[in-house]
Amino acid sequence: MTPISPGQSDNAASAGGSMADLMKRITGSNAFLVLMSFAVSMIIGLFILASLGVEPVEALRVMIKGAFGSRMAIGDTLAFMTPRLLAALAALIAIRCGFYNLGAEGQLQLGAIGAVLPATLLPPELGVLLMPISIVSGALFGAFWGLIPVLLKLWRGANEIIVTLMMNFIGIYLVKYLVQGPLQPHGSDFNMSAKIADGAILPVLVNGTRLHAGVLLALVVAVALWALLYHSTFGIRLRVAGLSPKTARLQGMPLSRLIVSSMLISGGVAGMAGAVEVLGVQYRLIDGFSSSLGFDGLAIALLGSLEPLGAVIVAIYFGAISSGTVALQSTLSIPAALALIMTGLPIIFLACIHGYRFLKGRPLWSSTL
Repeated sequence: MTPISPGQSDNAASAGGSMADLMKRITGSNAFLVLMSFAVSMIIGLFILASLGVEPVEALRVMIKGAFGSRMAIGDTLAFMTPRLLAALAALIAIRCGFYNLGAEGQLQLGAIGAVLPATLLPPELGVLLMPISIVSGALFGAFWGLIPVLLKLWRGANEIIVTLMMNFIGIYLVKYLVQGPLQPHGSDFNMSAKIADGAILPVLVNGTRLHAGVLLALVVAVALWALLYHSTFGIRLRVAGLSPKTARLQGMPLSRLIVSSMLISGGVAGMAGAVEVLGVQYRLIDGFSSSLGFDGLAIALLGSLEPLGAVIVAIYFGAISSGTVALQSTLSIPAALALIMTGLPIIFLACIHGYRFLKGRPLWSSTL
């Protein structure tokens, strides 16, 4: 037997240690934790389907086909993804600055109001100009709604978590009031506004699907926010303010201005989410149109580790679950509540994991700062 030299032994030990370190880094990464949360959620979801008397393999086939099996299915998945992605981007830009904006739902509601007003009240002769006007109007309404809690925080020291949460319900009930009153067409018994002008409707990208141009807007915003966070002086300051306000103050950074700026961006992006839902899917303002899109966006932002490109991937998962569940309902008569279970389980798992990491003194999310 050939003896092993000390050099060979050291190399083997070094290789073993490097492999162990690599596996530890992979299993401890946010991406791995999120993927494991999704995988475990899918397994539990299949067990739930089996308990309902549904063949799990057949259910999985129907879900995948309903989410990605055809041009129409992919269009539905991306249409479901779009407002959720914008709401996620809105949440993460504020949280990265240290301001916990839980009010994306309310800002989305105001964005929808802001989009439908010019789309229904301005002269239809404006044609396609109504579309950018309505989107910008929705963003401005959302930005205004996002500005209120930050001013209360800076002026009176109000807790932003409570204020943004409460303002969600104000926004929801404001929509209810408008569609049952000022915006309700004369003689109508339905809680909705008049149909928006044709010029304000977002164009369909693929005929025979619901895929509209809003998905391109959402992806552009995701890339723009990624560039803003990691390739601009403002983004560096914003991340420093979120990670260590004390360091930001010592460096002479204008913390109040950074927070206000981040919330204006956050509210504006959330307003765009409401605008694209009205202009690309609903074509009018409807009571209950959102179905908690803003809250889904907050979950997507956290599951995506507060990263713009991570939010894109998680938003696709949420869109696929939504469209796949619709297919399960129509094909196998599965209850719609399954979609809530499938999107809620990863949040629970990740919350438990991050809670454990927090107790161990590890950060809740990583940054490239």
